[in-house]
Amino acid sequence: MNEKRRENPRVVVDFDLLRRIGGRNFRDLGGHPVAGGQRVRRGRIYRSAHLAHIPEEGRHPLAGIRLRTLVTLQSRLEVKHLGPPRAEFLEAGVRWEHIPIGDSWFRDDGFYKIETPPGHEHLVIVTEFRDGWQSFFKLLAERDVYPLVFHCSAGRDRTGVGAALLLELLGVSRERIVADFLESNTTFPRMPLSERQLEPVFSLVDENGGIEKFLLEGLGLNMSDLQAIREDLLEPGDT
Repeated sequence: MNEKRRENPRVVVDFDLLRRIGGRNFRDLGGHPVAGGQRVRRGRIYRSAHLAHIPEEGRHPLAGIRLRTLVTLQSRLEVKHLGPPRAEFLEAGVRWEHIPIGDSWFRDDGFYKIETPPGHEHLVIVTEFRDGWQSFFKLLAERDVYPLVFHCSAGRDRTGVGAALLLELLGVSRERIVADFLESNTTFPRMPLSERQLEPVFSLVDENGGIEKFLLEGLGLNMSDLQAIREDLLEPGDT
């Protein structure tokens, strides 16, 4: 595996660029309607780019949220170079959980992602790091972890995959899941995501019998985990 990875193209990681996008691509995942008359609770779970550096101008929206948990999906190398979330976001007993997704791809001399067929770049974020996603969803199933924010570096790829799987579990339509995924293009217009990038992820879910079966058998969660996530993140819709 190591030999094969050395043969893959190396991409130099521009950490200066990543520092400049800190704090961006932030949004609430709540508000989406769900089949059966429910909706995703607002003010419970948020997604973001990294929080090690944020623009000096203005006040970041996270500053006004009484956060309980902050989840970092960056690799250890990214945290080493960019730093952990700013101290102001970890005050007042906020719990910080680092669940590294992508450690095997990030090395000191560059980024070595495994070769994938075109359009499958987001699929391998799931299939290569199942243990990390199990930890992520196990954390979401804990009680008293909300409000919670999760992020990677840009808040669009690993974070986008995590958001897609979570919204699928909650029963949000795939049309709305894709719309949330593509909303990152507002922040990153020069490297836009496309709807096609989520299609292999949806196919993986479908081939495994749906989101419940995939999370139970593919990631090793329990039904009680799924029930807890739904109980904490769903509420009655508008009547």
